[in-house]
Amino acid sequence: MCRLLNILLALLSRFLFAVHGVVTVWRVVEVKGEPLYWLLLTGVALLGVEMAVTLKCTRKAEWKW
Repeated sequence: MCRLLNILLALLSRFLFAVHGVVTVWRVVEVKGEPLYWLLLTGVALLGVEMAVTLKCTRKAEWKW
């Protein structure tokens, strides 16, 4: 049960971070009028890779700092 809760919290934190990134880039594109800024979302897309590696390699679904 604790493992499932840790995974859900890890998913939630990355989801909120991704939403923040998408909204931020969207606003920049709207204000600047330059669609090239959408490329900034590649970092947000790599968040999924980071999450998969973290969930696979750690027991508590987060790195211990």
